[in-house]
Amino acid sequence: MAESSILLLIAIFTPFIASIFIYYAGEKSEKLRNILSVSTCIISFLAILAMAPAVLSGKVLEFVLISGDYSIIEIVFRVDKLSLIIALFCSFEWIMATIYSIQYMDHGKSINRFFMFMSLTLGSVLGVLLTGNLISLFIFFELMLISSYVLVIHGETPKAMHAGKLYIYIGFITGLLMFLAIAMTYISAGTMDFGYGGILEFDGVKSYIIFGLFLIAAIAKAGIFPFHIWLPVAHPIAPSPASAVLSGILVKEGCYLMIRVFYDIFGIDLIATMGVHVFVSILAGFTMFFGAAMAIKQTDIKTMLGYSTISQMGYIFLGMSLLTLYGLQASIVHIINHAIMKSVLFFCIGAIIHQTGLRSVEDMKGIGKKMPITMGIFSIAALSMIGIPLLCGFITKWLLVLGILEVYSAKYFIFIILLILSSIMSAIYFSPIMLNAFFKDWDENKNINAKDPSAYMLVPMLILAFLCILLGIYPDVIFLVIEPTSKALFGM
Repeated sequence: MAESSILLLIAIFTPFIASIFIYYAGEKSEKLRNILSVSTCIISFLAILAMAPAVLSGKVLEFVLISGDYSIIEIVFRVDKLSLIIALFCSFEWIMATIYSIQYMDHGKSINRFFMFMSLTLGSVLGVLLTGNLISLFIFFELMLISSYVLVIHGETPKAMHAGKLYIYIGFITGLLMFLAIAMTYISAGTMDFGYGGILEFDGVKSYIIFGLFLIAAIAKAGIFPFHIWLPVAHPIAPSPASAVLSGILVKEGCYLMIRVFYDIFGIDLIATMGVHVFVSILAGFTMFFGAAMAIKQTDIKTMLGYSTISQMGYIFLGMSLLTLYGLQASIVHIINHAIMKSVLFFCIGAIIHQTGLRSVEDMKGIGKKMPITMGIFSIAALSMIGIPLLCGFITKWLLVLGILEVYSAKYFIFIILLILSSIMSAIYFSPIMLNAFFKDWDENKNINAKDPSAYMLVPMLILAFLCILLGIYPDVIFLVIEPTSKALFGM
């Protein structure tokens, strides 16, 4: 039986309410705006953290906002171990991104609007993660789409407007498909609440239609092939702190949705009976390869990182589709680890763009001699993405291999080959940047006074780089939560 907790309301709605004050505070004082922006993120983080002892002890906390026999919709917020661990890391990274934004956006345009919509997007993200049923999840998915759209088009250039148009069109269309899936689920199950073990029973073609609709909505948000086309266009065009949360956090909402669909809506027994997990595995495997292959071809670093994200999302979908305990653990771990690694990479590239205006792979020659701390941090995150041991990215690949071996099918060994291949391809597009940065000479003819940024940008980068190392050496830090979470989803 779930216990009621006002902390859920505080975590989700503080960013919504504060966004108005953030905007108008900026009209009078930049310092006040910055303090409000960071404080808002901290309040949400602390509210989620305060729920941890109860949730980790086995309790489920909820808050019913709208309910009753005559209510058209029921808005319920709920936190369990899965939503707790992801929401905790997301809100923490939002603190880092907001602090980083203070210097990055110091000479930008529409700065008050930027901080306002960063706050609105945080509230929407937490609304998705801490929802208790499908209709609540849908509402916050749509709010997240609208608020993040403003971040994408922040520059208001023709490229930004084109990227935003593509982003919101795909989001709205797939959102309508998701709404149809939710309606069909309600008709079939009589409820929209999540339930361990699933709430649906096999109903022939109808079950495949519901799953297909959910899958399209999830892969569109996560940037999985073939609905990836918006990601390498939208993420690079946004300001770098927005790119960090878009690529590091927002795409994970599609992964989170699919985990709930697999384990709480259908249940793994029904998924296995239908055999749809095999199709998802193939889609994930191809996405891993495709994203990495496209990243190698890029000359713009932010676009390269966008395609890298596409490849990495394949890891998460592969893990959940294996229907094994290690596979699910790999998915949850990589939701967190990739968020950390990709945020660091976008922060570092953002620092280079802010300090020098350069963003081409070719222009990175010698940059490590001018910005050694920035490129040192970049190298830690890049090596982690490649999967070097003792860094957090290695843990995901190790768990995926264990998950594949659990399947006991020779056909699945192709995914181990794809894992190795994607790591090699990651090394192909990251290694030249690192090597050229430190072992090539800086072109003094550029007349650019390149140097590491101030503490506002460096401290968030250093903290997240430290987490890359900490979670690689001591993965038990998050496994204390992830292991019971994955077992609960398996009904163990």
